[in-house]
Parts: sequence; structure tokens; C-alpha cells
Amino acid sequence: MTTSKGEVFEAVAPRLRLLVLQPTQFCNIDCSYCYLSNRTSTARMSLETLDLICQRLFESPLLGASLDLAWHGGEPLAVPLSWYEQAVALVEQRRPAHVRVKHCFQTNGLLMNDAWVEFFARTGARVGLSIDGPADLHNSNRRTRRGGGTHKEVMRAVSLLQEHGHDFHVITVLTEPALDEAEKLFEFYVLNKIKEVGFNIEEVEGINRVSSLAATHVETRFRNFVQRFLNLVWSNPGMIRVREFEDGIAFILSRNPVRDPQNVPFNIVSISHDGVISTFSPELLGAHHMRFTHFGFGHVSTHRLEDVEREPLFQTVSQEIERGVHACECTCPYFRWCGGGAPANKLFETGGFDTTETMHCRLTRKILLDELLALIETHLTPPDAVTTAEPVHGNFRWS
Repeated sequence: MTTSKGEVFEAVAPRLRLLVLQPTQFCNIDCSYCYLSNRTSTARMSLETLDLICQRLFESPLLGASLDLAWHGGEPLAVPLSWYEQAVALVEQRRPAHVRVKHCFQTNGLLMNDAWVEFFARTGARVGLSIDGPADLHNSNRRTRRGGGTHKEVMRAVSLLQEHGHDFHVITVLTEPALDEAEKLFEFYVLNKIKEVGFNIEEVEGINRVSSLAATHVETRFRNFVQRFLNLVWSNPGMIRVREFEDGIAFILSRNPVRDPQNVPFNIVSISHDGVISTFSPELLGAHHMRFTHFGFGHVSTHRLEDVEREPLFQTVSQEIERGVHACECTCPYFRWCGGGAPANKLFETGGFDTTETMHCRLTRKILLDELLALIETHLTPPDAVTTAEPVHGNFRWS
């Protein structure tokens, strides 16, 4: 495939890289920015449904040699540990010898105990904790159903994981008040020996219809936050790894154009607790929209994964997503390092999959890439170097 600029764009083979399984819709806390619509439901995935999922998964030509299996979509630890003992054994029993499966849990940490950590260690599971920084920032959004803070309990989970020597990463959601607290956040991670951090932003998605980051004037503050945090990371080597910074550098240095796996069908497959199959952005699973009603493209009881491609709803959504990617390619100078944006953000911010710029891409792609390039130029370009290339991103040049 050739882009409008004449560059060769490698076709992306349909390969399943990430399987998101929703063991339950239920969540034991009530975050202000949550996008899930049914988080009070106590319905759980049955082992019979999981067995069907395994059959569909491991028979599929979409599967490669390795797979990340993420337990997510409510609070995964709300399902008893005894169920996961059986579930992991079932996956292992069904897994072909040539396929490697890595289990991943993203949790709020409130239900974690020694038995859970021992299970993570025994199964080699990757663990992510959702922590929005110090108590005042965290508790303003991540609250119990009675309105109380959850910071103390999640920090207990941090201590448990560290005492057992089990590596973990932290996901922090940036809301508008956090943008003035780059130094405070950095100090919090360092003092608590948190080594790996990913920054999500408060998104307009699912039932969360507003974001404190949506105002245009907030973008300047977001840029300042990125600048300050980047410089703290650079000035303190080895203290913290930041997912967005490392990914951004990889995008910049890559020989090939980036393609967002969220807009490539079957790079990510999401399956609900009751066996409904979705793909593209995981946030679409269980979401409702007046134009499409839902994003369940099939069911494990009736569809192989590859059968989903023939469903009319899938074809409608897939074609609209591809039109949106093409529109980004034709209009956006950042396309090579972005790949067309996340479909869920486009839909819930603009009303369609075939649109282009979103708040999400302005903040997490454009501003981030600008500031990474600025940091590289500041720290790695010799003072007497002459730059001859025209600006690529705003005021910054390739040298």
C-alpha cells in the first residue's frame, strides 16, 4: 500500500496480539470518569463460556505465536481467586504447545492480599495498579460507592507486591487538577518506589460524556505538564519508566509508519463475560451508541473469530473506521507516528468513526511528540549543529 506522500505503508497482517476477557462487569468502586455502563452487575463469566472462548481462540488462524490475555472490563479481582485458578488451568490445558500466553491483570488493588500476589507470581502474571498519584489527587476521583477515598487501600496493594518482589506498573489518569502537579506526581512515584508508569487521560468515552481536559485552554497546561515531567525523567535517569515517553521515542525512531492496533481488526479482540465478541477499541465492548446500538459482532457459541468479518455490523463499522484512518493520513502531518487514532475516541468525541482529530490525539500524540522532539533537540543536538530540514511538528525540526 502506498500513502498519499508516496511512502510504502506495510500492510498489517490480521494477527491477534491482545485478548481482553471480561470476567465480570462489576466494579467495587465508583470512579468519576469510568466509561462502563453496567459496573453494578454481578454477572460473571462461567468456565463453560471460557472453554468456548479457548476453543475459538486456539483454532483461529488469526492467532500468532504469542498472546497477551488481559483480564479487564470491571474489577477482575472481584471474581474469586479459586475461579482464576481453574481458568488459568483451563487456558493452559487448551493452549497449543507453540503458543505463549501471558496473563495480565489491571486492578484497583483494593481486594488484593497475599494469596493473590502468590497467584500472580506462580502464573507469571503481569500486574497493573490504577493509582492517580498522592491521596488528594487519587481520592478526588477514585472513590468507594459511599464516597470515601481508596488511596490507603491501593497503597497497601503496592506494599504487598513490593514485599513479595513482584513487579508491577501503575496507570495514572490525568484530570485537569493533575496538570499543575508534575513535580508532586514524580516525587510520589519515587518515594513509593514505583518504577513504571503509564498516563491515561480523562476521556470522553462510553457513559463518561465530559472531560475536564476538553477545554482548549487546558492544552497549554497539558503541554507544560509533559515538558516538566519529561525533564524530571531525563534529569533522574533510571528512576521511572514512562510508557508514553518510551512509546513516543519508539514511534519517532521507527523505520515503518505506525498503525494503531485499535483500528486494525482483530489485533485486539474483546470478549464479554457472557461470550459476546468485539474488536477494535476494547472500550467498545458493552458500549451503546444511537447510530450502532451496540458493538457485539458475534458470540462464541455461534461464531469463530474469523466469522465475525462477514457480519453486516462489523463490515459497517470496519469500513467507517478505515475511512477515518484514510482521512487522517490525507490531512495530518503526525499520521506516520500515530496511525489514525483510536476508534472509540473518534466515535464518542465526534459521533463517527470516519472523523479525524480528537482531544485524545491532540494531547497524547501531537503534544507528546512535539515535546519529545524538543527534549531530544535540547539534550542531544550539539550547540553548533546546523539544522537544514524544514519543521515537521510545529516549531521543531529534524536535525
